[in-house]
Amino acid sequence: MATSALYACTKCNQRYPFEELSQGQQLCKECRIAHPIVKCTYCRSEFQQESKTNTICKKCAQNVKQFGTPKPCQYCNIIAAFIGTKCQRCTNSEKKYGPPQTCEQCKQQCAFDRKEEGRRKVDGKLLCWLCTLSYRRVLQKTKEQRKGFSSSHSNSSLNEKDHHSRQQHHHQHHQQHRHSSSHKLSGSLSPEQEQGLWKQSHKSSSIQKETPKKKPKLEVKPSNGDSSSITQSMDSGGTDNFILISQLKEEVMSLKRMLQQRDQTILEKDRKLTELKADFQYQESNMRVKMNNMEKVHKEAMEQQQEKGVRVPRPFSSGPSAFIPEEEVVEASQVDPQTEQILAEAYSLSGHVDHLTQVMGLHPHYLESFLRSQFYLLRMDGPLPLHCRHYIAIMAAARHQCSFLVSLHVREFYRMGMCLEWLKGLQYAPQRLRNLNEINKILAHRPWLITKEHIQNLVKTGEHSWSLAELVHAVVILAHFHSLASFVFGSGINPQVDTQNANGFQSVYISDYCTCDLASDHHLERDLSSTSPGTTDSVSELEALMDRMKRLQEEREEHEASQEEMATRFEKEKKESLLVGSEDMKDEMVPTSKVSRFVEDATFGYQHFARHGEDNPPTFRAQDYSWEDHGFSLVNRLYSDIGLLLDDKFRTACDLTYYNMASHEDVDTTMLRRALFNYVHCMYGIRYDDYDYGEVNQLLERSLKVYIKTVTCYPERTTRRMYDSYWCQFRHSEKVHVNLLLMEARMQAELLYTLRAITRYMT
Repeated sequence: MATSALYACTKCNQRYPFEELSQGQQLCKECRIAHPIVKCTYCRSEFQQESKTNTICKKCAQNVKQFGTPKPCQYCNIIAAFIGTKCQRCTNSEKKYGPPQTCEQCKQQCAFDRKEEGRRKVDGKLLCWLCTLSYRRVLQKTKEQRKGFSSSHSNSSLNEKDHHSRQQHHHQHHQQHRHSSSHKLSGSLSPEQEQGLWKQSHKSSSIQKETPKKKPKLEVKPSNGDSSSITQSMDSGGTDNFILISQLKEEVMSLKRMLQQRDQTILEKDRKLTELKADFQYQESNMRVKMNNMEKVHKEAMEQQQEKGVRVPRPFSSGPSAFIPEEEVVEASQVDPQTEQILAEAYSLSGHVDHLTQVMGLHPHYLESFLRSQFYLLRMDGPLPLHCRHYIAIMAAARHQCSFLVSLHVREFYRMGMCLEWLKGLQYAPQRLRNLNEINKILAHRPWLITKEHIQNLVKTGEHSWSLAELVHAVVILAHFHSLASFVFGSGINPQVDTQNANGFQSVYISDYCTCDLASDHHLERDLSSTSPGTTDSVSELEALMDRMKRLQEEREEHEASQEEMATRFEKEKKESLLVGSEDMKDEMVPTSKVSRFVEDATFGYQHFARHGEDNPPTFRAQDYSWEDHGFSLVNRLYSDIGLLLDDKFRTACDLTYYNMASHEDVDTTMLRRALFNYVHCMYGIRYDDYDYGEVNQLLERSLKVYIKTVTCYPERTTRRMYDSYWCQFRHSEKVHVNLLLMEARMQAELLYTLRAITRYMT
């Protein structure tokens, strides 16, 4: 018995009868299901899919690895332009057939004229590649439909012929029967009756002949007997519609696939967010447990030290600040979720949340900007090594005897474990860092004295020279911690005892005094008593300030001061600031031994910009050299991205507002914030031509001016009495906002003088 031939599948190589294999790829049924033919997401060409997730062909996959994600082609809009703006298919076609022309189907300029040899395949039409594929698929479908239609039509025509022959035979038999009956009747009928009967039968037969036969539904009457011309006329009329329908179907399918991919991406991102939230909650709970454990260890260490008879320094008040009640700082961090999250992030970075961060948490929006810039300044990539940055921070804080900041960065220095002998004193540091001491003391106390010669001495000192990028990095650190010392003393930040002493770790230096009592209360007592709230009601002072702000706003709208008047008022305010607290600022503070080791020339301190009987430096006009127009671009060029962070910090502090003053709401405090900022710059000899300095005297009372000058110029002399002497009806958070403005104004003033000197050196 003869067996039928078997043929191998091109994929699995198993043998099957020929009719069970696919026509194009010669695949068996299982392989056709497992490896279907799909279109590439990029080049739109068909390929054998090897896995369910593979949506691009091998060629496009190689191009993606080599050139990255493709762009849409400028001609055909297919996402297959890996090199340049055109896909490889359009590039080759343009070289071979010339520039593209408008496709007759999609009306896009992406069809290439392949002359007659190419047009024969699409009935002489000028089509693009995608439309050509669609047209060929439609033609293939119509051919298959035509074959099925012709076979069914032949079967129906045979059945109709058989039925017609039977009907004709029956009709002839009926006619013969009638004819024979008529002959029989004709013998018995008269000639007239016979004639009438013939007419009736003829009439009925004619009616039967005129009745049309029922034609097949798809039968078309030929015009010239050629059935092929009929079929072609049908195809040519419906081909365009078939192409449009097929293109729309393909577009719908591609959009569905795109939606599925987008949905899958969204699901993956949601899953990732859920995992991150769970991880964050887990870490947050761990941090809280760790903080509680550290607090217990701290208390136990304190008790052990006291039992041994060790004198442990204690602040005169509990909590982060000696000036602000502890419950206000704690409540702010517990109520505001943004503050709580920022404090948790700060704890994850440094392992603790210091008092400074807790007090700044009263303004979470600013705290976020501050921590971001400080983290970049001390921990991210930059010109200076990490341990040098912390040592420069120690040098800057020591100029103002700020033991809080010194202790903080000594601990960071110990944590790194590098060059620990530097902590014995400034004389143990390398000469390169010691050369920075001159610019450190000038920046801290008299920044207007910095010249391009100071920059030149640092940049051109042989083996100990600084590059401009390193110098800018160091200057930003110095200015940052000079101004931060003002905030520490102005907010009464309490010192922190290092909990690691109990573990035998090297002790961190802690001041022997409380920051809130760094100066005795008799300082500036005359200035404070002259404007203390004992003589007038503090509520009336608040109302008077509101009235002055309203009146100044009205006067500004009605009358604008001339440039001469503004210059005169600036000189007047500059001289008056010289007299604020001048008698009581002559006493010098003696630095503690633990801080003085990082200070050279400790007697060098603040002297007013405009002193009587001396040659004063010219006024610094902000219009000639401003942060926005000059300083920002220079610092950002020499120390990448720090300019953006500093600018964001400056703007956040100056624009920060809650639209309230004490118990009053919906209040615009712009005028008051600018007066505070510009008064600090006035004490440093910086003048704004567009600002009326007469507003400073109207808005800032004398006790507030004393506080501003002390915090800005002599921060180590700040007392609790000064803090309480102004704005008695204001919230503590509003006074912290004042300290933020003073800190940023001072830092910007130091940077302006230094960056101007660097610019003059470079030019």
